[in-house]
Amino acid sequence: MTPKGPMIGLTALGIVFSAATVWAASGSAPSTRTLENLATFETAAGVPLDDADSGFDEPTRAGPSSNLVRRIQEALADLGYYLGTLDGRFGPQTEAAIKAYQKSADLPTDGEPSERLAKDLETGGQVSALLGRLEKSRVKSTDTAREALLSNPLTRNLVEGNITAQGVPHDSQACMKKPEPRCLLIEAADSARDIDKPEMRDWALGEILTAQARAGLAQDAALTTRRIHDPRLIMVALRDIAKARAEIGALEDAMAAVDIIPDPTQQVEAYVAIAEIQIQRFNGANAKDILMHIEPYLLRIASNLAQISYRSRIAVILHKAGHEDWAQQSIHAAENLMPALESQESRDKARRYIAAAYAENGYAQKALDMLKELKNGNDDVPVLVAAATGLAQSGEADAALVTADNIEAVRYRALVLARIAAFQAGGGLFDAAQETLKKAKTAAATIEFPFAKAYAFSRIALAFNDVSISIGGDNTLLNDALEAAHLIRDDRLKAHIFWTIADERRRGGDIDGATHTQEQAQKATDDILSPFSRVWMLCDIAEERARQREYDAAWSIFTVALDEAKTIKNAWGRARALGKTAGTMTYLADKAAETTQTR
Repeated sequence: MTPKGPMIGLTALGIVFSAATVWAASGSAPSTRTLENLATFETAAGVPLDDADSGFDEPTRAGPSSNLVRRIQEALADLGYYLGTLDGRFGPQTEAAIKAYQKSADLPTDGEPSERLAKDLETGGQVSALLGRLEKSRVKSTDTAREALLSNPLTRNLVEGNITAQGVPHDSQACMKKPEPRCLLIEAADSARDIDKPEMRDWALGEILTAQARAGLAQDAALTTRRIHDPRLIMVALRDIAKARAEIGALEDAMAAVDIIPDPTQQVEAYVAIAEIQIQRFNGANAKDILMHIEPYLLRIASNLAQISYRSRIAVILHKAGHEDWAQQSIHAAENLMPALESQESRDKARRYIAAAYAENGYAQKALDMLKELKNGNDDVPVLVAAATGLAQSGEADAALVTADNIEAVRYRALVLARIAAFQAGGGLFDAAQETLKKAKTAAATIEFPFAKAYAFSRIALAFNDVSISIGGDNTLLNDALEAAHLIRDDRLKAHIFWTIADERRRGGDIDGATHTQEQAQKATDDILSPFSRVWMLCDIAEERARQREYDAAWSIFTVALDEAKTIKNAWGRARALGKTAGTMTYLADKAAETTQTR
């Protein structure tokens, strides 16, 4: 028997439900929006890769008739494995269908009905429906995307034909000559098979799954999902799919992806991310609608402390969206949960979450007053960071600097000083901005942690460049920016910053400065030892340019990344690099299509 439609084994997603229960019951709150989040250059998987708790009982043979067996029969029938009567009776036909499914999903073929199996099948059906939906959505936009690609001389020879063509036998050599997302992802998936360590293989497959779903490759994505055995990476992929759809304005697709994530905490996290994307797209109305949709999911989170954390974050997003009344309501809802907290430690954490929200929403003094009621310590950093930033943004630079001086952790103080300088420059206080950046640079030099130091210098370099452009392209400040960039000891981050400065100079009309900086950017790129790191960084630059609607420049640097990816032989690096280039290729086409549609 040949099963019909996309077949998803989803062993991993069967595990998610119990793992989610464990996480939700643990009472551990997600961290507030600290500068540490902003300082993280890349978290490739988004979740720790410790052992997952399966949480399921051993399979037990059902009685002669049961609701459990009927659920399994219905799910197997949807996938084409079971053609018998949906009567809830366990017999040879049901057992054979279960075994056939288990074999396709690389599960032990015991033929036994169980709650784990039922949930595996039911969740698989939901993901299958989502992938089918994304495939239809992709078909609708393919013609526009193809037109955008073929109309550009830089991409006409790079991509020919349907960028999501399916059903064509795979030819590796032909793919490398005229690549398109699907063939690149087939190459990536083939490389992933050769990765020895299961956790690293799952990591690569999770990224490939996200790229396949973004490209509308439902059947390919279904097969990849079946190969992933870490449930958390499936949830990360669903979150990333949702974010990717939101970035191109496909909100219904994005929310459909979120709605099938089994863990309510992960669902809320994804909805908050989508709302933040809407703010970046200057669509405050959509952000508000998304956050109004989130309430039922918040109520499903068992931890009151976690709810307070999320409601505080939501208040900040609503404030940025221009919905001040709703922002205040969200903060008050967080405050109303305080009496339900049992421990003093939890109450102190909650107050800091709420204080940080007040600070980011422009009530810096109220936030600082709340801190006075608490014992000072490193936990105060998010509030002090938000308060200093808020004060600087409102033009109270002196108060912002005093607040920044109270931040004991130098890695955060340096970052905050760079932010304050940017606001000073925006207010025309150029001399003061330069003095603040000198303080930031001095602070950064004393940071012990290598990447924290590198990240601090990267922010300082960008701030020097912003101040330079604000003054009119001041070359002295450009030299200060480049000097700070040279102090970055992370090769990939260093090259990324040089490319960013070069692009900003070009956008600001400083062609000579852009050319000079781009030469250094190219040298820094050549100095990156890992080909994979070069690919990832160049793809990020390509996507940044596409967000600025600089499509020729985006495709130009993308082709360099693609050529680099083709040379990688290591299975781990090749799988991830080809997955990254396929995802970027889809993103560039989508952004070009989005621009065409809005004209």
